[in-house]
Amino acid sequence: MRTRLVRIACLFTSIAPTAAAVMGLASSPAPALAEEKSSPAQQSEGPGSALPTEGPKAGAAPPPAGSKVAAPKASVGAPKTNAKKKAPESPPLPPSPARLWLIAPSPHGPWTLRIDNEGERPMRIPADVRLLRLEVDTLNKRTKKTVRCAAPAGLKPSGFPERRALLLAPGQSYMEHFDPRLLCFGKDEAALAGGSVVRTWYGWGPPPKWSKKPPAAPFAAESTDDPPAFAPAPGLAAPTVVLSYGLPPKEAAANDAGGAEPASPVDETAQPPAPGDKAAQSSGDKAAQPTGDKAAQPRDEKAAQTSADRPAGESPEKRVPSDKSHSAGPPIKPIVDANAPRLELTSEPWSDAASPRSIVVRVSAKNAGRRPMTVAIRSRMLEFHVAGPNGETSCAAAPPTGAIPRDLFRTLKPGASADVSLLLREVCPADTFNREGLYEVTATLHANEPGSELGLDAYTAVVPAKNTTLLRVKSAPEPFYAAAPRAVPTPKPEASQASEHEAHDE
Repeated sequence: MRTRLVRIACLFTSIAPTAAAVMGLASSPAPALAEEKSSPAQQSEGPGSALPTEGPKAGAAPPPAGSKVAAPKASVGAPKTNAKKKAPESPPLPPSPARLWLIAPSPHGPWTLRIDNEGERPMRIPADVRLLRLEVDTLNKRTKKTVRCAAPAGLKPSGFPERRALLLAPGQSYMEHFDPRLLCFGKDEAALAGGSVVRTWYGWGPPPKWSKKPPAAPFAAESTDDPPAFAPAPGLAAPTVVLSYGLPPKEAAANDAGGAEPASPVDETAQPPAPGDKAAQSSGDKAAQPTGDKAAQPRDEKAAQTSADRPAGESPEKRVPSDKSHSAGPPIKPIVDANAPRLELTSEPWSDAASPRSIVVRVSAKNAGRRPMTVAIRSRMLEFHVAGPNGETSCAAAPPTGAIPRDLFRTLKPGASADVSLLLREVCPADTFNREGLYEVTATLHANEPGSELGLDAYTAVVPAKNTTLLRVKSAPEPFYAAAPRAVPTPKPEASQASEHEAHDE
């Protein structure tokens, strides 16, 4: 037993050095293995005796023929020789010197569009008011909202209007008067009231914020130089405008008249007569006489005769007036029957037409009295007065025929109405609506069929409409503008109001 224990102990003692060597080899790092595999010369040198990477040492033996020598590795921080050099970036262009103004004296127009060239080089702009966009903020607490007004798709140019291209020299401007209802049409017209805030944009919108591409044509203002003198502008923004509440009718009429009062008759008679003018001299002599002399003189021969026949000492107050003078009194006012039947004519406030062929106006005739009436209302009895870009036109109604059958006479009870729709192209001359733009149409009803040939007592009257119809034509044979745009000198601040009346109005 003891002999077996001695042998096992001897076996463990012989295995222990080998296991220790194996454990030490496994625990040594990778650089140690690399050092064992290196040449004896490298093992003998220390860390500080490493060869430089530039080349072999001086006096070292050249490598044997056919042997491969590793090329020195480039340092990490060294620049690459194959890298492309970036071209120097050009300085950014200055912004466009175009300045946009919106002049709104009153909420209902007319307004003025003005573009100034405040730079030192010429520019090119599209002179077209249809490129305007308005954002109107109303101040009504109950209906506070933002109304966006712009020309419709059929009326607004889709691209740059080449016919309206205008070159502005330094110190020149483009000015145009327009009706704001061209943009704020229909129900949006209610936003044009006193106190509303108007923000204006002219042209096309800029690219979205997430887009890295430069702005692309069309532009609202661009340079005419090559290379350009300033950066192109897709759109222009005007200063914010607050609409006024307007002037009272009396003050507005006084302003329109210029505040000038008509000359008095005394001023007219005070002027000396021209030499040789006997009538003027005689009238001047008469005007030079005092008022007392005029009163003392008899006005006509009859008055002179009666004064001569009157006994001396008899005053004119003691004479008894005649019956005619005694019965004279204030004129008797005619009696008005407020309950009698009568017609009131109204038309729709606005109409938007794609072309002249599709212009439809709807008119309503209402019995505003308190008793029923018998009346004949036909479309041919309507007369229209049209005011538009080409001037004013009258579309006359047809005369009475006396041949209307009995069943076309209708009875309108109090408060009842009769509606009539009419194509204006069938009534008005062919060239009335040949241009695109805004028109104001006023209707008048000529109820001129008495029905006496049928034994009727029909209502007859000429009834004008209480309101006008605002008509917008999007497409027509003639363009929106009849003449080419022109530039005007930029008005000075002190003379800006006077220059607005002299601006180009198309």
